[in-house]
Amino acid sequence: MRDAAEDQQKQGQQEHIETLPLFSTTDKNGRMTMLLPGHRVGRAAPLMPWLFTAAALWALTGSVPFGALLGMAPTQAISMFLGHPITVGVAVLLLLVAIGTTGGVYSRSIEQFGQTRVAGLFATLSVTGGLAAIAGILLLWMLTSDLSRPFDLGAIATSPTIPPELGAVVGASFALWAAIALLRLPGSIAHARRRQADIERLRVEGSSCPGTLTAVNFTNSWLFNLPMFTVEVNYIVDSAPLVVSAHMRTSADRVPVVGSRMIVLTDNRGTPHVELDLASGAAFEPDVGKYTPSDG
Repeated sequence: MRDAAEDQQKQGQQEHIETLPLFSTTDKNGRMTMLLPGHRVGRAAPLMPWLFTAAALWALTGSVPFGALLGMAPTQAISMFLGHPITVGVAVLLLLVAIGTTGGVYSRSIEQFGQTRVAGLFATLSVTGGLAAIAGILLLWMLTSDLSRPFDLGAIATSPTIPPELGAVVGASFALWAAIALLRLPGSIAHARRRQADIERLRVEGSSCPGTLTAVNFTNSWLFNLPMFTVEVNYIVDSAPLVVSAHMRTSADRVPVVGSRMIVLTDNRGTPHVELDLASGAAFEPDVGKYTPSDG
């Protein structure tokens, strides 16, 4: 078991090395898309079990603050149960598991679609969807268990204690957040799949041209502590010198220097794709701290 875990960790580290630096001639920041050699265009179906599991864990975790703290428990007995120290302790443990599972959703989304924007939307949906679901369940249960109880949003300002209406507003906010993520997800997935399909097509049908990295310009911006650059690559097609510009995201210790060998994939029908030619022995910027974000 331990050896298998170590092998999986080494494989993850190797894949991280292989994917950086990441280049895109069409997109930047979180829309930049990768497709590892030998991988197929991503599908959402393998992510669904992870997504629903993470959402369920967040729902179970959220039952304690919504039910006990925000007063949405349908009965006093349930409120006391949810506020019990043992229940709170279990909720804390579930919170840690939920965070880990959400991280699994994120990493597997990256593996499938090669795009941080899609991965972020899946992770956001698992958190907000789970919390909105438990808030809705508790609110419906509370209202149906005592039909004579009024529901007045004005109680948020006038009640001397925390009214359940506040929990309803918080739950509605999570529901709105989840709805926005859900509405953005199909278009983001379609965009990532198109980019991956383009890369796959170029690798199968396109021409591979040797190129040279001729310009590396730091944009003075980072995405998750990964520095962002704009680069230029010179290559030759049919004896004609060409230049392609691209965005680059990489880690501070894997910034290729000018003169590095590149691979340009093109079929003269669409946008080319560029990759670092690791087989030629890429050279990286020796000053790692040069592109490391400051703590401030």
